Amino acid sequence: MHTLKVIAGIAVSGLILAGCESTSDDDDTTTAQASLRVLHASPNAPAVNIYLNDAMTPAVDTLDYGSASAFASVDAGTYDTEVYGILPGGADTADAVIDADLTLEEDMEYTVAAVNPLANISAKVFADDGSMQDSTKVRVQVAHLAPDAPTVDVHVTAPGATLTANTVLGTLEFTAESDLLGPTLVDEGTYQIRVTAQGDTDPVYDSGSVELTAGSDLFIGAIPNMSGIGSSPITLSVSDGTTTSLLYDKNSSDVAVRAVHNAVDVPTVDIFAAANTTSALDVTDFTSADALYSDVSFPAISAYTEVGSGDYDLAVSLNPDAADASISAEGITLANGTSYTVFAMGTLDGGDSADLELVPYVDDRRSVATAAKVRIIHGSAGTADVDLYATAGTDITNEDPAFEDVAYKGSTGFIELAAGTYNFTVTPADSKTIAVQAELTVAAGDIVTVWARDEGAGVDLSVKDDSPAAP
Repeated sequence: MHTLKVIAGIAVSGLILAGCESTSDDDDTTTAQASLRVLHASPNAPAVNIYLNDAMTPAVDTLDYGSASAFASVDAGTYDTEVYGILPGGADTADAVIDADLTLEEDMEYTVAAVNPLANISAKVFADDGSMQDSTKVRVQVAHLAPDAPTVDVHVTAPGATLTANTVLGTLEFTAESDLLGPTLVDEGTYQIRVTAQGDTDPVYDSGSVELTAGSDLFIGAIPNMSGIGSSPITLSVSDGTTTSLLYDKNSSDVAVRAVHNAVDVPTVDIFAAANTTSALDVTDFTSADALYSDVSFPAISAYTEVGSGDYDLAVSLNPDAADASISAEGITLANGTSYTVFAMGTLDGGDSADLELVPYVDDRRSVATAAKVRIIHGSAGTADVDLYATAGTDITNEDPAFEDVAYKGSTGFIELAAGTYNFTVTPADSKTIAVQAELTVAAGDIVTVWARDEGAGVDLSVKDDSPAAP
């Protein structure tokens, strides 16, 4: 069950603004105030900085997709509002991607949503006068922020209720006139939020059971589903004025998992997964027909398989009858809406499987229009700590490593790089001796994982291109 009493899951940026209740030195009167927050709903835009009235310091700092800033109190008035994308290296884009005047009236709350892909990004402004307050109820607003989704009906019902024309709370279209439902008040309790095409009762989105707590004031934005998981076109971004959470469609399999065979001296394997119980996974209970992935050979990477979220035990069998769990990982938590790549790492070392293990890494499947996302993983069991370089040329003599002292199984996480050709170099830590080097050309929008692996007596690099147009 999703619980919205305390919404968590996404770090939200705050508005960095001075003096909430400012006062004049001459007459001791209080300056009229308004409240402002910003929601990032542009599906392929990078994280953004938002500036007010040409200030040198951003009012909203490093706001990423799906998240909203907390409400901040600002002086009422008109602001020149500029939104800049953040480029690789941390600089702002040369020009503002959104530049608009924003008038904030006294005692009003404003939610400004950046919508549409970056090429035609724009701002939607929702003003709230704070009416319909009731501390014994849940106050809800719902906004349509997904331009490719159709006109929809929103149903908020008891869990499992049959959808009919009478369960429609409101109809929303991605236009300036009809993209906001509410505010409306509902009783505290457990609900199911379902979204259907207008006039239909077959959900294109289903939240599952959601607990709504009295006193909550929720802004729910239907934003494009950029998880790469499931068929629903939307995800719900839920803000309570302080924090933000994403609610994914429950009807789609809500976790994606794939496997990499990265153990050079291990033969073809089967990989198993089972919901975690009080006892460890016993791979002898399985046959090869039950494998999540079958006949995986070094150094292959599988396609994604979608499974339900939760706690899992993972195991690898080295022989076809599944009689030997030579590699296992117990109690791995697979989070809703998240993709994982699980590496089988290590070496048999003459027949001893004690050094073999399964290592999960969280993937990022949202492409951004301004940069390539590249991740480097140290997967060579026979190599100590390494330094990693990403340079224009092959000579690293006078270059500083991008990452130092990366340990076996370590990952850089996804870093953003400008489009271009790079030489990725691996050396022993604190050394300029090249262990392996490979050239890679990336374009804006690419998503690439590079990992070092054992290859015979040496080291080699594998590359997996997960860019949207890649197979």
